[in-house]
Amino acid sequence: MRALKPTNTMLKGILASILFFIAVNAEAQLGVIKMVGPNTGQYSFGIGAYVKGIFPVSQAADLTLELGANLFFLNDGGTGDGTAVIPIKAGYRYSLNGTGMGFYVEPQVGYNIYGVTSENVDGYTKDLTFHGLVLAAGTGYLFMAGKTPLDLNLHYETVIAHGGSDNYVSLGLTFYLRFGKRDTDY
Repeated sequence: MRALKPTNTMLKGILASILFFIAVNAEAQLGVIKMVGPNTGQYSFGIGAYVKGIFPVSQAADLTLELGANLFFLNDGGTGDGTAVIPIKAGYRYSLNGTGMGFYVEPQVGYNIYGVTSENVDGYTKDLTFHGLVLAAGTGYLFMAGKTPLDLNLHYETVIAHGGSDNYVSLGLTFYLRFGKRDTDY
């Protein structure tokens, strides 16, 4: 399997996509992430960030398109690099009370466009690149803090690649970058 290497064209496309999402209706988040599952004890808490385009389909539901970056650091005193993944995902967010606010669920599916993990092989650091299918599920609570919409969320994600999977759980508080308002006429 050939490793996917980011090119200038790919990076420009990702940047253009992010700018499009922000211009339409977007949210952005920095969060704390914990890698879970077998062989993850060597990882400390990681950090993640994403930008998500939001496309309302009804008062209660949105289609979403998300580009993220997650970094997981090794518990080795700073000598190892860890793992990084860059997934792009499509999802469907549904608010349970039908208003577009309150509790919601959001399944997502996507692709890890670039992943790299560092391993120590015979005293040398070797970077292994990977990509693969991404499956995710999230739940959260959308609410207003004054005039600012916020999203307190819990998210589980798995990247199926390199003969196994990388699984992680994140807890985040999302700040919305809204340039339009939700309308009841669809």
